Amino acid sequence: MRPRARAALTSAAAVAGVLAVLVAANVLASKTTQAWDLTHAGNNTLAPQSVLAARRLDEDLQVIGLFQPGAGNGQADAEALIALYQQQSEHVKYRSADPNKDPADVRRYGVTQVNTIVLDYKGKSELLLQGSQSEVDFTSALLKLESTAVPMVCWATGDGERELTDANAKTGYSAVADLLAKNNFAYRQIITAGLTSIPANCDELVILDPTKALPDAAIQAAGAYLAAGGRLLIAAEPWPQDPRSTASMNDLLVPYGVGFEHLLVVESDPAHAAVQDPTNPAVTSYGRSPITGDVQGVVSFYPQSTAITGTPHDNALAVRIAQSSSSSYGISQIRSDLAKRPGDFPGPLTIMETLEQPVAGKGKTRIALIGTPAFAQNGTLPPNNSDANLELALATFQWLAGQDALIALPPKPDRALPLALTQQDQSNLIFITMVLMPGLIVLAGVVVWWRRRVFA
Repeated sequence: MRPRARAALTSAAAVAGVLAVLVAANVLASKTTQAWDLTHAGNNTLAPQSVLAARRLDEDLQVIGLFQPGAGNGQADAEALIALYQQQSEHVKYRSADPNKDPADVRRYGVTQVNTIVLDYKGKSELLLQGSQSEVDFTSALLKLESTAVPMVCWATGDGERELTDANAKTGYSAVADLLAKNNFAYRQIITAGLTSIPANCDELVILDPTKALPDAAIQAAGAYLAAGGRLLIAAEPWPQDPRSTASMNDLLVPYGVGFEHLLVVESDPAHAAVQDPTNPAVTSYGRSPITGDVQGVVSFYPQSTAITGTPHDNALAVRIAQSSSSSYGISQIRSDLAKRPGDFPGPLTIMETLEQPVAGKGKTRIALIGTPAFAQNGTLPPNNSDANLELALATFQWLAGQDALIALPPKPDRALPLALTQQDQSNLIFITMVLMPGLIVLAGVVVWWRRRVFA
């Protein structure tokens, strides 16, 4: 055989081999449901909390989409999301129905609006109205249906603390109230004046920046609560108007070896602070904890923060969740000039810390200390900001409630919908990828070979 013909046959064989591999890969891919999500934010992948919630189902979850036919009803988006849950659990059963033609479900579940999704599990149901059918809403409803108990967050009030009912766009805490409600928490306010014991149904106690000293009786009640394995979220501010407020919180924390300093943290490294605001430290690297598992590398902010100091007891597990940089420093006395001076506390300074201490026969005491009440105020949470403060706040409440496995559900951008193909579309796609494109490649190869043979 002539060398030129041999080379042509070799080239043709190589092309045929490559085409065979491509065809085989297309055939195999068409027969599997596996997929890779290459989007930066994981738009087409459920968050770890959602995956866990789906996999915890031990009976069928009936999901009913009561969508009125027509454009803009949200059905395609909702069904794409539900399909992701179905990939995680065979117990997720979905069907759609026209509420105008099938009123049985409307009556059974008390549906009052079209384009509603019903979740029915073990005799309990949740309704997701149009506009509240995101992954966060779906997983929150799922957690409520699965839960046999709802953690109670007791919010101390009466001494100037931040309040959940405050809707101020910057300093209010109504966003946290909404966050708790969406994640299967209940909450109530308890007035510290005259308080002699923490109510028995309190799974967590929150003391958020009192502006005056806590009553002695309330400190004793909270101390007894913690000694019995209670859970506490506590936050202070720098340079308090009444230093006795911080002192009273420190009295409560004495048995655990930690407390708050009377100082303002100043972050002199621009890479670790909000733009043009050295009193707003920014953190991207966190201590290892269930609270921080999903936010490593994501920035969170701690406006007007004080520092947490002290040495926890040997039998306590302490984790410094967030610290300022080594270039930071703390100013103990009020002054307008924030430039560093001799005598200022050197960094790094701890601005968020958790403490876990075993209690004989009573489980574990858990405490979360935060150096600023602004950590989860409305101004630092969505829609005002989309940083990691939301995830850290939710994860902290979950950790205090002992829900380590459910931490945390990061928000995501709008989901990209899968492309719906008709049977004809699929046939055309198969023809193009398995016949037309390989055929064109072979034809091009033959033309090149023929031209070389003719003009050689």
